[in-house]
Amino acid sequence: HTLTGHTGFVYALAVARGRLYSGSFDNTIRVWDIAQSQPVAVSLRTLTLVDTVFSLAVAGDRLYS
Repeated sequence: HTLTGHTGFVYALAVARGRLYSGSFDNTIRVWDIAQSQPVAVSLRTLTLVDTVFSLAVAGDRLYS
């Protein structure tokens, strides 16, 4: 499947609890339901001066970028 939504290259992926988290050059993080191949959250904007999301990690109920 192809998941569309980012407007820039995807540099980071993380998987946890049936969800795929993708981070992109477009300064957003998207959350996808793997089974449905659909987004489950509005895109999240990073809160730093860096535009590109280069890494993602899920620990418990928290997402780190």
